[in-house]
Amino acid sequence: MLSASVSDDRITVPSNGVEEGYSIRVLYRNSWGYRTSTKLSREDLEEAVKTSFGDERVSIVNLPPKRDSIYVKPKVSLDVPMERKLKTLKAIRDQLKSSFSAVKSVTVSYREEKVRKEYYSTEGREIEQSWEFSYLSLRAYAMEGEVVASSFSTASTYYGYVLEMIDLNQLVDDLINKLKAQLKGVPPKAGEYTVVLSPQVVGVFSHEAIGHLAEADLAVNGILRNLIGRTVARSTVSVSDSPSLPADNAIGFTPYDDEGVEGREVRIVEQGKVREVMNDRYYASYFGQPPTGNGRTEDFRSPVLIRMRNTYMKPGDMQLDELLEGIKEGFLMVSPVGGQTSPDGTFQFGIQEGYRIVNSEIGESLRNVGISGYTLETLSKIDGVSKDFQVWPGFCGKGGQLVPVSTAGPYIRVRELKVGGVA
Repeated sequence: MLSASVSDDRITVPSNGVEEGYSIRVLYRNSWGYRTSTKLSREDLEEAVKTSFGDERVSIVNLPPKRDSIYVKPKVSLDVPMERKLKTLKAIRDQLKSSFSAVKSVTVSYREEKVRKEYYSTEGREIEQSWEFSYLSLRAYAMEGEVVASSFSTASTYYGYVLEMIDLNQLVDDLINKLKAQLKGVPPKAGEYTVVLSPQVVGVFSHEAIGHLAEADLAVNGILRNLIGRTVARSTVSVSDSPSLPADNAIGFTPYDDEGVEGREVRIVEQGKVREVMNDRYYASYFGQPPTGNGRTEDFRSPVLIRMRNTYMKPGDMQLDELLEGIKEGFLMVSPVGGQTSPDGTFQFGIQEGYRIVNSEIGESLRNVGISGYTLETLSKIDGVSKDFQVWPGFCGKGGQLVPVSTAGPYIRVRELKVGGVA
């Protein structure tokens, strides 16, 4: 495990080493017991049994015996000298600062892990999984006159060493272009408009505004549970969460979850209808559903939670130009910068790159802009879905834990969506 960061005047390496540990979970007298340790012993097992507590009403879906081994061969190994890794990070920082004079501050962060997981249960399950994961993040602040801009770009893979698997120049150019667009951008007038959302924004919408509401521990008291089987959007709208996608940067890769369950596609919304939610073995039993493989944990010290993996909206059959047709005044939102959703489905996202649409043409850039709405209402107003499909990596936080995920989607057109700007 390695994490490193290069900023304007310093290099930090918060972690660099090997971390190994064990998590024991027992279901004893229909109550859970837990124990974590860095050195497994019989005493740990006994302590796990002793700690079991609850109302003795825990029921889980049982699994058949199975042995399997998953190994993802890296395309470029992480076995690269530390000096070379830090040299590359410094070169990225220097390129960002020298390529655009308005840049005032830069942070380049890198993280890597050689992941190895082993799962053993008294059900006769023996599952081994291993792959090499790395993640790169670029953040920069720029200023021209009194206008300040901030932006970020990321790249990641579960196939090894991302710094030698992507075009770093393109990543730097992407970040600079987003800064330039903000600096010359104009705040939009707040109101409701027809909005075209890019694959990156659609991915975040699918994750934040739909995915979290479809995690069974939240859905049990949320808005989606009572909508299963009901139509909430046009038949062209489908949203899923899957253990894998055919992309190197689909870092929510989870062939088996941390409860030993095979990952399967969860069709949250299928052809406009709410179909199912993501679960773990407990909530699979509670809802009477087959387990989905969404029980994940950050590390051996943390309890299993229901987490997303690769959450995405499926592509349609339109071109981007077709989505722009007929829009007299609207917006194209290209790149998000964080977001949040309330249990009732109310969401809001910041936008770091966006453009005005005038008479079906993409026009001037925007700054200080965001979008907001209500999940079910927004789904019902999607009237166009493109053929394009792109995947973006990231991390998701829940219960104090961070796990790698990816989001993905096509371009979509939303007939009416609230756009925040100047009053």
